[in-house]
Amino acid sequence: MALVLEFVAQKPRKTPDGKRVQDHRVVAKVLLAMNAKVEGYHHVRPWIIMGSGVGRGRVKPRNVVRINPWELHICDPAFFNQFYTSSSKLDKDPWYYNFAGIPRSTFATSSAAVHRQRRGAISKIFTSSPETSNQIEECVQRLVDRLRCFLRDSPAEPVRMSTLYWMFASDVVTTCMMPVSTQYMTHPGSAPHYARMFKTLAKVALWNRHFSIGFTLLASLPRCILDHTAGPFVELLKMQDGFVAQIKQSKPDAPGSLNGENAHLPAHLLASKLPVQDKTTLRFLEEINMIIGAGTEAVGAAISITTYYLLSTPHAQAKLLSELNITAANQYADLGTTEVLSYAILQQHCPYLGACIKEGLRLSKESNRLPRINRQSPTVYGDYTIPAGTVISMSLRDVHLDPSVFPSPQAFIPERWLPDHPDRPACAIKTGLENYLVPFGRGARACVGRAIAMEELYVTIGNLFYRMTTMQLWDTDDEDMRMAHDFFSGGSITGKDAGLKVMLE
Repeated sequence: MALVLEFVAQKPRKTPDGKRVQDHRVVAKVLLAMNAKVEGYHHVRPWIIMGSGVGRGRVKPRNVVRINPWELHICDPAFFNQFYTSSSKLDKDPWYYNFAGIPRSTFATSSAAVHRQRRGAISKIFTSSPETSNQIEECVQRLVDRLRCFLRDSPAEPVRMSTLYWMFASDVVTTCMMPVSTQYMTHPGSAPHYARMFKTLAKVALWNRHFSIGFTLLASLPRCILDHTAGPFVELLKMQDGFVAQIKQSKPDAPGSLNGENAHLPAHLLASKLPVQDKTTLRFLEEINMIIGAGTEAVGAAISITTYYLLSTPHAQAKLLSELNITAANQYADLGTTEVLSYAILQQHCPYLGACIKEGLRLSKESNRLPRINRQSPTVYGDYTIPAGTVISMSLRDVHLDPSVFPSPQAFIPERWLPDHPDRPACAIKTGLENYLVPFGRGARACVGRAIAMEELYVTIGNLFYRMTTMQLWDTDDEDMRMAHDFFSGGSITGKDAGLKVMLE
């Protein structure tokens, strides 16, 4: 309670005319440290602009802040890697990760030991392979073909790219992980119900964290009621029914094999060495929900953000197109309209594309903090010795938007990632700027799908800007893309037709 007492002891502040007034920020901070429901109040009020959910509680710039009765938040980019890689035995805070309603998934598993076992059962399928590369390239070609159809059939109509990217990302992750893909890219129109489903579920998830009844309550209602009151949730239940059917039809693949008709996530889980209690249909369903949710929302949002900044930064777009044209001319004898620039070629010969992707990831709307618990030993940070068993968190945006690491942090500057950039900060010269790029987290709990996500970003952004050279922003500005709400991944402005929209001609 030391931090709480410190805030209580602060004197009322003075206004410019000399009047003494109560500093409500202090009162709010004290309440925040005493009761986690204050955070819940801000989360469930859709018009509150939250950021990371931590910064608004600070009375003055500090590195260590108590943000609820059991959790300390540290804001220090230099300490991020040190803390999250300090031990492979960091547990997760079960209260915080309960928001998604999938406590048995690898993502939400609290115990480090159980997490290690569960992650080992799925890690092999996330290894980049020729088969995975072919699947991603086929999905990218379908995306390009879809946009060409828009251009041919409705040249005067804007395309809702944020929704289209969500659908595309869902197709990619289900093609790579499941026996049957969602195949949203084959649906007519832009399927706005799909985007509405994800947005609604994100809001319900916040309620679920603080009240633990959100998904249980919705799932208990009859479908006829949900049809009229919670349509997006019905879409989710239909998707769940399809996943359950695929799980029940799956057969164990040969141990260690990634080939064959059963080379999908349910078969890998069945063939793994997981204990019997971890091979239930319910746990498999939670695992699938976690992987598809992350692979859809996080990757789709990253592609959307990167596309927006490239289209709104003409010199960056022109520089990228020049690099792509040179690469295509040098590496392919005759690149037809149905061929895709491969990941291997793009990664090796397109450094500016890589810089654009890194900058897009840095500016993406990943708002979440990452609470961890070191039960083995105290955590030492500066003058603080934090007892073992304390929940400690740090936020991705605190690292990505720190001006001492990234000058002009809100600006899209791909050049900062190039080795010959003249304005690299001292910390980047010493340890490398990539050390401060943490969209996938760090340590044993880092995102298991990082390799496939990066391949998807390279192939999608590279081929999209190589093929669709006439794309222009339509009725989209920074306000549409700005993160305004903390839904673990960031949400845009409520009540506004937010999201990336483009004209193709």
